Amino acid sequence: MNRLERLHAITEEIRLRAPRAVSAAWLAEELGVTRRTIERDLATLRAAGLPLLAEPGRRGGQRLNPSAVLPPLNLTDREATALLVALTIVDGMPYTGAGRSAATKIRRGLPAVTETATQDLCERIRIMQPSPRGVDRRILGVLEDGVASSRVVRISYTDRGGERTRREVEGAGFLGANDGWWYLGAYCRLRQDNRLFRLDRITRASLTNERVPSRDLDDVLGWLPAPTVPPR
Repeated sequence: MNRLERLHAITEEIRLRAPRAVSAAWLAEELGVTRRTIERDLATLRAAGLPLLAEPGRRGGQRLNPSAVLPPLNLTDREATALLVALTIVDGMPYTGAGRSAATKIRRGLPAVTETATQDLCERIRIMQPSPRGVDRRILGVLEDGVASSRVVRISYTDRGGERTRREVEGAGFLGANDGWWYLGAYCRLRQDNRLFRLDRITRASLTNERVPSRDLDDVLGWLPAPTVPPR
């Protein structure tokens, strides 16, 4: 679990237990990190605007301001099922962790009657679609962060000819191609041009602190046909 996923997990745990308080010690044990790490994460969440209230004492901890607790989602069982099925299909693809978190929020935000009906519909669906092949989840997490935060990523890449290179890339987004592979669309500083990097050929990835202007994926993939726009 990377830091962004952990911040989402902390927020979700606190939200689910509202209006009760959640201690940093409990969060540390639940997420497998130190209490000091959790306390830093809580400080980050406060700075980002999460309305946390601190309760002192032995049974104290952090809780959300009651006005910040979300009401039940106004979705039908069919609408909720459609969203959950879509999130299941993307398992193993870019932003899978965020998809799982979103699915949990959808389930827990439904009224009891709708949740029961949604669960029944979900049990009537079987998905046998394979996950993308050979993608290292840790590397994928770094690439996801690079695209989302518009930061330069250093990668080690092996091309189709077996040549290994180290590159700095400015990620614009991801492409799921009809050959069954997933690619990172990015500007490559080594080649000084836009490139597609097959995810399973990226053997290392590290996020830098260098921020760059957000790149348009359509510009990077300019030679590809535009995706079909769904009806409004």
